[in-house]
Amino acid sequence: MLSGRFNSFRIFIIYVPYHPNTTDVFHLRNLDRKADFMRIGILGCGFIGTTIGGAMEHREEVEEINLIDRDFERTQDLAQRLSKAQIFGFEDMEGFIERSDLIVEAASQDVVGEIGPMILGAGKDLLIISVGALVDDLLWSELKRLAGENNARIYIPSGAIAGIDGIISASRADIEYVRLTVRKPPKGLSLPPSMQSRCEELFHIKEPITLFDGSARDAVKIFPKNVNVAATLAIAGIGFDRTEVRVIADPSVTQNRHLIEVRGRFGEMRVEMENQPSTTNPRTSYLAPLSAISTIERIISGVNIGN
Repeated sequence: MLSGRFNSFRIFIIYVPYHPNTTDVFHLRNLDRKADFMRIGILGCGFIGTTIGGAMEHREEVEEINLIDRDFERTQDLAQRLSKAQIFGFEDMEGFIERSDLIVEAASQDVVGEIGPMILGAGKDLLIISVGALVDDLLWSELKRLAGENNARIYIPSGAIAGIDGIISASRADIEYVRLTVRKPPKGLSLPPSMQSRCEELFHIKEPITLFDGSARDAVKIFPKNVNVAATLAIAGIGFDRTEVRVIADPSVTQNRHLIEVRGRFGEMRVEMENQPSTTNPRTSYLAPLSAISTIERIISGVNIGN
């Protein structure tokens, strides 16, 4: 069972099927797909997938938890902890998709691009954890098209940040400015190949160092394992090119910190988070899987609070 104290707003974004000559927007609304029993598919059996699987094990509405991972040994390890588990080899992706009602992607940005179209094309709902994959405009458009054509839905949890509901509301008017500052301990950062030469330096710094300052589009590409939250902000607000991101390595902090600053016709918003990192993967905040769990629980119950 999961326990703890977390002060945050948690939301989901539901894609509404696109129709020609209308504006492509997102709406938050009560879910109309409440099911008495549901088969959850978990694509990726690392820290996030394992945490989600453990939570779903205790939901009586979940009758089956289907597991798949490129590393079959990880799939087997997780299955041993879950009485509701069914395991699939990666080569049987079609069987995994067919067996699941809702599939939670908890693998990587590459997997979103590779498997996401298959899931939505089969008319199955998809919850995306690796939101940074959606920086690919062609992929994002294709996923939305497939969702609309096949009566499927795309869910994007708020992840390790708060305030997404406010940004979505504010975007109905004019937002002038969105900035995300990510401050992490050096061990919590996964550097891109272009910065690998600085790895040793980071572990010995005494003062904060700014590693990146630019657009969300560039940030997501350079730090695919560290700033998925930037993609969520961009999608909810003013887009990848106008959303500003700064990434700081700070030896004085032990938690993953996110500062969101927004300004627009609605007024101003400032949201600051200090997240406990995962004990097994310091690059991931513990709140990230909890946000996904909360989204799944709302899908199951049919009740949505907020917006």
